[in-house]
Amino acid sequence: MKTSRLVALIIIPLLFACAPKKPEIPMTEVPARALLDTLELRRQSFKGLKAVASVEIVKHGRKRTLENVGIVLDGQRRLRMEAYGPLGQTVMALVWDGRDILLRLPDSGKVLRPGQAGLDQLLGEGLDIQELCAVLSGTIPAPVHPYEASQRCAQNGECVLEIRHDDNVRRIEVAASGPAEGPRILSEELYQSGTLLYRARFDLVQTVSHYPLPIKIEIENPDQKLLLTIEYGDAAVNVPINDGSFVLTDEDEGGQK
Repeated sequence: MKTSRLVALIIIPLLFACAPKKPEIPMTEVPARALLDTLELRRQSFKGLKAVASVEIVKHGRKRTLENVGIVLDGQRRLRMEAYGPLGQTVMALVWDGRDILLRLPDSGKVLRPGQAGLDQLLGEGLDIQELCAVLSGTIPAPVHPYEASQRCAQNGECVLEIRHDDNVRRIEVAASGPAEGPRILSEELYQSGTLLYRARFDLVQTVSHYPLPIKIEIENPDQKLLLTIEYGDAAVNVPINDGSFVLTDEDEGGQK
């Protein structure tokens, strides 16, 4: 019995290793300018977002779920994320006012200015605050000049766009959609010197105020073993946003709740 089990343990993995791999969908090189222009128009059409979301954080195998998170975006210029507990109390507040990253935690109630290092502690290196704003809005940041772009497309309408700047490569996968919505962004990856910094996946796209907003967003940082899942429960796009949303003060000074 022991010998037969040993043989099975050796033979079965070899059989799977010999199995033919799923063929890749052939793609053809096409000009990238039309897709670049479409993504630029989409980025310009997004003015802001007010949403309530659930956020699940899995880091090194440990999971934490925040059921009630308010998210306010001013384009890719300013951001507020505030998590609430079951009694409506603030669990965590993160604000980017366009200059500083501000963080308030419930243990002290004091506002910290951890900068990008604070965001790196939460999400791992590679996803800076402007990148995060772009991902939360279901689009990509404006390319940094000078850059080179190439695009490959398959017959089923799926395309891969690569934007290269210095040693950074951004890889965007899109799928054909209706003529009014334009191409749908499926995923985005950012590489630096060949190393994957983060991967974002976009799902359950809904048109909100004529803007294709992904209702479910996953952000993965393989190096940090981090998976962040944001799912919007209620979202309003391109609505007026108060400047006070991006002010954060100590709790004992009557900061925004």
